[in-house]
Amino acid sequence: MTWICPVCTATLTQIGRCLSCANNHSFDLAKEGYTNLLLVNQKNSKAPGDSKLMLSARRDFLQAGYYQPLADKIIEMLRPYLLGSDSYFLDCGCGEGYYSEQIYRALMPNIRGIDIARDGVRLAAKRFKSLLLADAANAQFAVASSFNLPLPEHQLDAILQVFAPVSESELRRVLKSDGVYCDVSPGPKHFTQLKQQIYREAREHEMPVLASGFTLLSEERVSFEIELKHNIDLQNLLMMTPLYWKGSVTAKTRLMAMDSFTLSIDFVLRLYCPNIIDNTFNCGIDSALDCATETVSI
Repeated sequence: MTWICPVCTATLTQIGRCLSCANNHSFDLAKEGYTNLLLVNQKNSKAPGDSKLMLSARRDFLQAGYYQPLADKIIEMLRPYLLGSDSYFLDCGCGEGYYSEQIYRALMPNIRGIDIARDGVRLAAKRFKSLLLADAANAQFAVASSFNLPLPEHQLDAILQVFAPVSESELRRVLKSDGVYCDVSPGPKHFTQLKQQIYREAREHEMPVLASGFTLLSEERVSFEIELKHNIDLQNLLMMTPLYWKGSVTAKTRLMAMDSFTLSIDFVLRLYCPNIIDNTFNCGIDSALDCATETVSI
């Protein structure tokens, strides 16, 4: 499975250090191995997406293992649908590539990753290249919009999005009829203590709405506490989130100076399959689908 041209949707073919289509649209490959398929009219700013500071902080925080329970649960949910090198997986909003790496190491599918933030895609491609996790055919990354995915129709076995905006119609377009979409959103208790420090009134996250055009297969809550024992981890946590730019400056300065902090982590994971036109569903399950809901506390 190759990328498609974001201008005309023709197949892109690699020729040297470029990806080109039959209509002579051409896109360079960066030295890290990724390509930029984000058109100028798809940008809402000069440098869209998360900043380099946020991405670097997230990379360092995730590498410390604090979110490993989340990665493990994602792998568990996707395992039945990703069968090694015969499978294709999209990390939609891949950022610096942490979850792509976790899934590749555990399940070995072909990886495709996109993000609107160029620095994130660069870090993700560099991660795979430096660790020799996969060859160029197995893991490919592109700067692209989730609302205009540069991928052919109905080729993906699984899609993951973690806290990223997506177009549900685009997800359905690129998923196989028996593919699955894993949505990860913040749960009500996510970052409770952190918000209590920053805001006068700390509100819980609302439960995410159900995805349109999909059938819910399962829903799970992954909830646990982490103890940040090093000041640098607390700084990275704060800098990798939008909270860094909000709330009381005095409170954030005080937080950044702390040596330790205990924090509630709360995720809602939902696994979907796409609806089929005749109102039947094909998700590798022969009988009618029963939505299973489970809460996992770690």
